[in-house]
Amino acid sequence: MLDFNISALSARVINLFNKLYAYVIVNDWLLSLILGLVVIFSGVAMGFENNQIVIPNPLKLSHYTLEPSNALSFLAGWDGVRYISIAVHGYNNAFVTGFFPLYPLVASIIHVVISSPLDSALIISWASFIGAIYFYLKIIKRFFNIKDNAAALKAVLLFVLFPSAMYMIAAYSESLFALFALGGIYYALERKYLKAGLMTMFATAARINGVFIVLFVALILFEEKEKIINIFKASVIGSLGAIFYMIYLYVTRKNPLLFLKAQETHHWLQSSLITKLGSFGWVDYVFALAILWTVVYWWNKRRSFSVFTSLFLLIPIIGGQFGGYPRYVLMAFPLQFMLFDFFKDRKIGYTVILIIFSMAWTYTLLQFAAGYIIS
Repeated sequence: MLDFNISALSARVINLFNKLYAYVIVNDWLLSLILGLVVIFSGVAMGFENNQIVIPNPLKLSHYTLEPSNALSFLAGWDGVRYISIAVHGYNNAFVTGFFPLYPLVASIIHVVISSPLDSALIISWASFIGAIYFYLKIIKRFFNIKDNAAALKAVLLFVLFPSAMYMIAAYSESLFALFALGGIYYALERKYLKAGLMTMFATAARINGVFIVLFVALILFEEKEKIINIFKASVIGSLGAIFYMIYLYVTRKNPLLFLKAQETHHWLQSSLITKLGSFGWVDYVFALAILWTVVYWWNKRRSFSVFTSLFLLIPIIGGQFGGYPRYVLMAFPLQFMLFDFFKDRKIGYTVILIIFSMAWTYTLLQFAAGYIIS
């Protein structure tokens, strides 16, 4: 009798689990929420234990020290310190103008009701991360004509576990930018040019490479045979985020391009890439080769994907260095699209690349939590 009851209970639990899985797997928002929370929780849990694994970087600038009692301070090193400083104190020096305003602006608004500026920033990052997963899922299903979320999930995992994707759960602008960039791309594919333009506008206010998204959205709309006048409208609207920031810099500092000048203080735009080629690590070249592969892969399949990806080759060429390149490449979305397209029918290859990505993601997280940057 006891065995029967246990068996019946097990059957009910399995049946309930199957029903829950069936509901989650067909609901885009719920799937995005659960996946996002799992990744966030995993990152936070590993970060808490990190100092037992990796010796912290002794450099003070690599750590967030404004809230020493905040257990999540390991998620706000380096640029996170700058973003939070801007959220609290504003653009109080020319150096920080290189950081675009949307992320710290939203953080400052949330900080009005939440006492911790770090928690305010992380709320943005985590909510945006979930939203970015949602739009990524929608794009995959739309572009590859996939109806089953279980199949689309394979593509999403290559995005959330991309080696530098852990920055999307840190106090950085990556997830906020990804949310609006992917939103713009999705609505462009749907030929909803006004929504695409509005999403792109926020992307250009979030990061300097938002201008790439303006071109990408315009090219997608052109491929989708949208009217030229509507493409122009979407491009103008999409550029407003950067334009408003330039107006702000002109009014406050009399230089609308001060954010470019600030890049020099970050050691960008100071030298030729060719003269420094031998000084970069193998990781930088791996990412550069991946970008080249993506450009070639999409050239005869989806020209907009190829052109957009090629823009990421300009970053080290114009900037004169590869600093932070893995983070920039994270936003070269056709790269992840390509990996899914290439490996989706290669079970062993997909499993291998996912394992490599997971290990690299974990390594990057642990290094970042200890105050190091993988570039």
